Amino acid sequence: MESISKQLKKMVDENKVFKSGKLLKCILGLNVIESNVFSYILKNDDVTTIELTEVFEKDRSSIQRALIKLNDLGVIEKNSISLKEFSEKDGAGETNKRGYLYVYGAKNLDMIKQQLRDLLDSWYNSMSGYIDNIDSIFDCYEKNGELC
Repeated sequence: MESISKQLKKMVDENKVFKSGKLLKCILGLNVIESNVFSYILKNDDVTTIELTEVFEKDRSSIQRALIKLNDLGVIEKNSISLKEFSEKDGAGETNKRGYLYVYGAKNLDMIKQQLRDLLDSWYNSMSGYIDNIDSIFDCYEKNGELC
């Protein structure tokens, strides 16, 4: 595993420090497809799984896994909408379709920003605590002689 200092130096050297994908991976643990789906949902309302599979040319199960993770993280909302209502919103006109469809939208952007700040603050405080107590870490060994 590469040290944080090497990772940061590499990101600075490659001018990738402020790329949103790296930020979302670091703070939320998102992979590339999850980051892309999240970014798309931030820009679009009432997004369907079908729409996402077409936009990203990924299979439905990959998109659904990304949506589940984003929903579990609390950064998107999942709502059901009638097919009739969706067709009218989509500009397809009146339809006699029955049933429901799930659509996804981002939560309030200010709320998402605060959630990211809170996660980052929590991580920072945790790491600061480890650094402050680093002397006690060296006193702790597991059975195989490695540091705890």
